[in-house]
Amino acid sequence: MDMHRKSSRIGLWLLLWGVLDLLCAMFCEIHADEAYYRLYGQFLAWGYFDHPPVVGLMTAMSASLVPGTSLILKNLSVRLVTVLLHVATVYIIWRTIDTSRRNIARFLLVAASIPMFCVYGFMTTPDAPLLFFTALFFYAYRKYLVDNEWHTAVLLGVSMAGMLYSKYIAVLVIVCVLLGNLKLLRDGKAWTAVGIAALLLLPHLWWQYTNNFPSFTYHLVSRATAYKALYTLEFIPNQWAVFNPVVWALMIWLGARQIRHGDAFGRSAGFTVIGMQVFFLLMSFRGPVEPHWTIASAIPAIVLLTEEQTIWRKGVKIALGVCVGLVLIARVILMLNVLPAQTGLAHKQEFYEQLHAEAEGKPVVFDGSFQAPSLYRFFYDDEAVLVRNAYDRYTQYDLLHLERALLGQPACVRRFGQVYMVDQLTEEDLHE
Repeated sequence: MDMHRKSSRIGLWLLLWGVLDLLCAMFCEIHADEAYYRLYGQFLAWGYFDHPPVVGLMTAMSASLVPGTSLILKNLSVRLVTVLLHVATVYIIWRTIDTSRRNIARFLLVAASIPMFCVYGFMTTPDAPLLFFTALFFYAYRKYLVDNEWHTAVLLGVSMAGMLYSKYIAVLVIVCVLLGNLKLLRDGKAWTAVGIAALLLLPHLWWQYTNNFPSFTYHLVSRATAYKALYTLEFIPNQWAVFNPVVWALMIWLGARQIRHGDAFGRSAGFTVIGMQVFFLLMSFRGPVEPHWTIASAIPAIVLLTEEQTIWRKGVKIALGVCVGLVLIARVILMLNVLPAQTGLAHKQEFYEQLHAEAEGKPVVFDGSFQAPSLYRFFYDDEAVLVRNAYDRYTQYDLLHLERALLGQPACVRRFGQVYMVDQLTEEDLHE
């Protein structure tokens, strides 16, 4: 009966969580990166310049499920699958927790207090599917440690492939889990899981090969920059913003303790939590580190914090409750679109209104970053392309070469902040 009541209660909380994510997906203004991933979905492929293909598939599926031209529906046409996937992610994490130590209040206090975990419940980026497949991976891993069955090994393989199809950072999660349980190196079923993942990844690897490995070159070589002390000094404060200071401190302490004293699952979870922090701290000596790159470790962190009974003192509950409240307030502020335009989180369409009026429905050629043409395409569904200048990095636009189809046509060109019309677009207009 108690298990039945818990199932009913978690089902209710999942429904409420999903409704909140859905509202945020509808009313929070689109982020520039999301508009860029919408472009992925319009030109489906086995890979993209910056990321593996799952995020493009998600935006394509959302668009097919939500037709419409109103801004709310357009937001959902990018985000609906993300909302559904995140609810499934939360449920899978709950199922991963040891049944004897499941506590709904503790679970929700931890999960709902992690800012970036909540953001990826409605914002469509590669981190959203990464969280889903990471949750599935840890669920399958814990189950495999108990039953050592072939079907669980297959699930491990599929989840590893899903993680890597979401974001390349997944390699670090897999390595950390292995470091926590080196006995897997002698396990035939574990190697079968690796083989399944490798087979499933072949189409993406072939895409990388035929396109001269653009993603690997970009992430491993092009992103390196001259060292600045700020890159390292800002790392820990940025992690506080990702996880909140309370969860961050507790997960570091529990992760270190699990590495020393935990079982196979606990050690793997601990290595993932600590390993991702250490790895990206070291990466800060190579160049800037995006705060959210460690977000996959939120999955084992939520499991460890929910199961650990000794940390749940009154002060911790109050602190996490305050964090949950702050996250909820932040959600409301984002939905109201009252933040200054300089934040990049509101009022973006207003920036393009005059340009759209001047273009009179003609294609627009942008220079600069990928953000401007991606947002323009999202807000107005008009053709917009990017011509990279010498100061900007390569993007998916460089692989698509959409501008070639516009040659000889009338177009609006926006270069170096200046706007002019041409009757026939030429190569000179694109590269002058």
